[in-house]
Amino acid sequence: MIQDINETVTVLTRFSGGALDPLRFKWRNRVFDVDRVTGKWDEREGQHKLHYFSVVTREEDFYELVYNTRTLSWTLTRTDLEG
Repeated sequence: MIQDINETVTVLTRFSGGALDPLRFKWRNRVFDVDRVTGKWDEREGQHKLHYFSVVTREEDFYELVYNTRTLSWTLTRTDLEG
């Protein structure tokens, strides 16, 4: 079941060639390794961009992360846990 979270998280990110990719994130004192990125899209919030990422962990759990270019912060917007 998909759950809305909307909590700030810490994300280890690779910035390369003008692109960014989440590699690992920390949520509620747990570290999650991103196994794969299954989707990327951008939205605008006024003059600033929001970079969205659908990611799957090794445990096959789905998370949606968003990077806000105005605040330079990451948010875990929602999740769909398998177990």
